[in-house]
Amino acid sequence: MVVQDGRLNCASYALNIASWVMGGALGGVGAFLYLITHKMGAAINNELDPIMLVITALGGVLFIVSILGMCGACHRKSMLLSGFIAAMILVLLAQFAAVVIIFTFESSVHYYLGDGMGHSMLFYGKGGEQKKFTDAMDFIQETLKCCGKYGYMEYNTKNASNWLSTKAGSVPDSCCEKKTEECGKNKITNSDSSGLFTRGCYVETKAFLELYLTVIGGAALLFMFIQLLAVFVNIALHRRCKEHEDYQLQSKKVKEVKDKGDLKVTA
Repeated sequence: MVVQDGRLNCASYALNIASWVMGGALGGVGAFLYLITHKMGAAINNELDPIMLVITALGGVLFIVSILGMCGACHRKSMLLSGFIAAMILVLLAQFAAVVIIFTFESSVHYYLGDGMGHSMLFYGKGGEQKKFTDAMDFIQETLKCCGKYGYMEYNTKNASNWLSTKAGSVPDSCCEKKTEECGKNKITNSDSSGLFTRGCYVETKAFLELYLTVIGGAALLFMFIQLLAVFVNIALHRRCKEHEDYQLQSKKVKEVKDKGDLKVTA
């Protein structure tokens, strides 16, 4: 019995440590992707920000909850284990919902990206409230080494009407391999694509988002399997700890009754 309890305790502690590591990883990756998708902003219709924030928050909660589980396993306290099990079940439910949303968005990324990047090209170069479209495209072009929605020549079409009306024949400086002031000036007019990113950003951004959404969704599913194991193992450990605590409580009561009886006999 003691050996079995020891193994159960070790399994619980190991799975809780694994959940703690996974919580940190999930929160870290979620925060990293939030920073990237937030800068892509208007080009993807700001659709991913809430999802990445939820993933980051879930990672943080899992990180903290796992510490509670480790404390419960270490000190063999049923109350701590009860709190851990209840919190972990809530995290699992929220995590499952987030995974469903992630894979649903992945299947629709072409729609949000097509619409957002289309508007970003259309209003590229405008100031005021429309500057968000320029900032989003600049970030994508510099980060993913691409230019325009479908290629650098698109900046000389009506798809980029604002840019065409003011800087026809040129491309934004963010399309240059080595960005300097006016490095993209007259590149289209002179039919000179040297030093430019020539690939379109739609395909590059779509591939980037689908890859990371698949990775984080798949990782979250794998983590859920391990978390589920942690819940079952900790339920078994909680039962053992509760039995032990009840036994100790009952032994204490019996001892108190016996002590009272001895006092009466002595008197």
